[in-house]
Amino acid sequence: MISLYSMKSFLSLIFISSLVLSAGSQPVSDDRCKVTRVEDSDRFERWLVGKQDLSARKQKTLYKIPVVVHVLHRGEAIGEGFNHSKARIEAQIRVLNEDFRRKEGTPGFNVHPDGGDAQIEFVLAKIDPDGNPTDGIVRIDVTSVQVPPINFNIILQSSQYSYWNPNEYANVWTMDLAIPPGLFLGEARFPVSNLEGLRNDDDSQNADGIFINAPNFGLAKTNIDPNFNMGRTLTHEMGHFLGLLHIWGATTFDGVDGCSSNGDYCNDTPMVSTYTSGCTSAGPLACNGGPAMIGNYMDWSNDICMSLFTNDQITRMRTVLENSVRRKSLLTSPALGDLVTGIPVSEISEGVKVFPNPAVDRIYISLNDKACEGEIVITGYTPSGEILITKRMKCASDMTVEMETTGIRDRVLILDIKSPASSSKQLVVIR
Repeated sequence: MISLYSMKSFLSLIFISSLVLSAGSQPVSDDRCKVTRVEDSDRFERWLVGKQDLSARKQKTLYKIPVVVHVLHRGEAIGEGFNHSKARIEAQIRVLNEDFRRKEGTPGFNVHPDGGDAQIEFVLAKIDPDGNPTDGIVRIDVTSVQVPPINFNIILQSSQYSYWNPNEYANVWTMDLAIPPGLFLGEARFPVSNLEGLRNDDDSQNADGIFINAPNFGLAKTNIDPNFNMGRTLTHEMGHFLGLLHIWGATTFDGVDGCSSNGDYCNDTPMVSTYTSGCTSAGPLACNGGPAMIGNYMDWSNDICMSLFTNDQITRMRTVLENSVRRKSLLTSPALGDLVTGIPVSEISEGVKVFPNPAVDRIYISLNDKACEGEIVITGYTPSGEILITKRMKCASDMTVEMETTGIRDRVLILDIKSPASSSKQLVVIR
């Protein structure tokens, strides 16, 4: 697991354990960032390098990732304390997109010759695991929920309070750990390859996502760490979630000299011996004597310094998205709301019309002779696969089929319309 700014000593561990209820705590050392992989790092890198050239040659398709934010609070009203407001959460997603898209006119823009637009965007999930409309935000009062403590694993601990299918959602948890600023900012699960022989334990399968310490989440004038107050903690951890290492080539500090390592496997990030602390143009120097890339999101500099993913880092992240387990499935998740197994739901077959949408008590499906032939089968099911309505009949030209939705409320249905002449899918909201 990768953690940005871990606890410094056993005193920190004891302090946190006493304040975070049963939310667990992190390993302590002099390091500020650690990773626990579920496979050997060399194995992952060998797998990845064989796919990166293909990814780099692909047209830069825009990839969208659905995010669910689990706000773990202590009973505060929404918008108070660290029960973050919807506006603050939306602002955090906006920052994430500004950074990954290198949007001009925002702090995420840069003119560095090796900088690029990742063509990766993040959206708050629109459909929950039961097929209901959602704003992509889950709020849990941790004082009213009893879960068993899990030491040294903040993501696994958080997942016991609230967790959505990691094949369809990028889970992000935020909670106040009640520690001094800068000791611990966040943690992310590193991706895995699709090679056989991976460990299959609860730690790897049941806790995939990102944890952000609440004072470092989003943008706000209050309750936020002044050195890490621009939402870049999530940008950094999302980089890890998509397979990036720190620019000195390690997932921990551990006294590692980046100049004698393999680096971060990205040729356009100058190798450095260590991380940048704070925000200074004076150093550290890169291993070749030139300037270090302190503006890179995968350094440890302050938020205000950061504005850069390089082209090689972008290729690496996109390669992970295209190939890695529990990453590539995010791209066709029903949670995006505008995709059904990769088929745009707006592209309904010629000759088929579904109305009204949204619907209340009934749906009408109009078919003309281009769509009507033989028997027609209409099925309405949730994104999780539960069939709620179905109808089978002989198709007649220019017919309109009525389907009752009585008893179905506040759900999203995938309407599957099939005949020998056509096959269509349409997303329909039932109020």
